[in-house]
This record gives sequence, C-alpha cells and structure tokens, in this order.
Amino acid sequence: MRVREFMSRDPLVVSPDITVAKALERMSERDVWSPIVLKEGEIIGLLTERDVMTGIIAARLTPHQVKVEDVMSRRYGVLRPDETVADAARAMMKVKARLVVLDDGQLVGVVTAADIARAYAETTTTGPPLKPYATWEVLKIHLQASVREAVRIMKVERVGSLLVEEERKIRGIFTERDAVKRFLVGGGDPCDPVGKYSTYDLATLDAGATLVEAARLMASSRIKRLPLTSEGEIRGIITARDVVEAIWRMTTEEELVP
Repeated sequence: MRVREFMSRDPLVVSPDITVAKALERMSERDVWSPIVLKEGEIIGLLTERDVMTGIIAARLTPHQVKVEDVMSRRYGVLRPDETVADAARAMMKVKARLVVLDDGQLVGVVTAADIARAYAETTTTGPPLKPYATWEVLKIHLQASVREAVRIMKVERVGSLLVEEERKIRGIFTERDAVKRFLVGGGDPCDPVGKYSTYDLATLDAGATLVEAARLMASSRIKRLPLTSEGEIRGIITARDVVEAIWRMTTEEELVP
C-alpha cells in the first residue's frame, strides 16, 4: 500500500501568528487535532495535542494568551505519495514526529501513527505477538485526582495517557485528546476531577494477541491507545506509535538478513 492510499487528505492548516484559542476553534470545527502550521506558504511545523497540553494547560496559561508559534512543534518528517508503509514507519521513527506528504513540493496530506497502523492492519494477515512492543508498566491516576495533577504527570513522564482507576479497578483512560478536546475546549476547571473528562467503555485486547490484531482493533475503534488484559485485568497498553516502531524494527531486521 502506498502513502497516497492511507494518508489523511485535506489537512487542516493554521497560521503561526493566530492564538491557540483561534486554532482550537478551527480544530473543533474539523475535528482535526494536529493542524499543519504554514508561514508564507512554507511548512514550519505542526500544532499537536501534546503541544497544547504542555504549553497551555500544564503551563497554567489560557489559549487566548498564547500564539501558535509559541507552542507548536517544529519537527516533522516528509514523505512522497508513492512511498510505502515501511517507508512511512522508517521516516516517523527517524524524526519521532508526524509526517507531511508533499507531491512536487505541494502539501497533499499528513500521516500519523494511527494512519500507519491502519495501513498495516489492512495489508497484513499474520504478525508477531504484540507482547515485545507493548508497555507493561502502565501509569494510573485516581478518577478523583485533579486534571492539573493528571496533566503534570503526563508532562513529566512524557506519556500521552493515564489509566483512570477507582478502588483499584481501571475504569477508563485520560488522553491528550481528552485534555484538549473535552477539558480545554469544553471550558473545564483544572481542579475538576480527571474522571469528569476521561473516556470510559474501553476497547481492550487480550495480552496474548498479535500485533496485527491490535492494529485492526485500533483502526476499527478509531483509537490510538489500546489497553491489554490478562486474566480479566488490564496489565498493559499498546499504542499506534508502538505499532509503527514494530513495523520499523521488523523491516530493518529483514533488510539486515543476507
């Protein structure tokens, strides 16, 4: 499968000199949460959910106080429409960021980890066990803890989500998307309980499943983070970025085989 077949088309574009509040309005209208930042027709970066979470919420600022250029990510990778899933995984692991797709210098799309995971799911019939690629030391927070505390932990630990628990039972998940879309855009108070903005009714997968099964469930559920269960309890988590890293490792190993 080629990049042109799985990239996200018609990417949202914003200017670096508008406020984050204005950017959030446009992101909400399109339900697109990682716009590309253009200045005088040139790509200079992207505004990601993590940028907004750490640059606004964690910094205790309001989105009306800050311009996009002050918090955006300036790192990104570049793909051509005729490149492959493996090429996309390799490019993403190289820059550790999202990818833009250029055709003769013109912006035609963007590729996220979720896009690559979905393409892998659609083109692969069998795959390795997911266990080597998942995270088994998951971070948790009580659902009555504040959003401010949740965001602090996510910033310090450099993670995109926390599992939300009550009485030692996992009830849901709080993600960067929840922080931006449900909390910030929804006008929440940082002292509100994180459980108020968390996602419940979780899709889960058995820890003994394969990587392609995880990618398929993420694609069908339209999620980037998938909790993993063993003996009825959530024990770990696998993300779309983990799937990308797995593809990269597998293709690199294949290239090294004489």
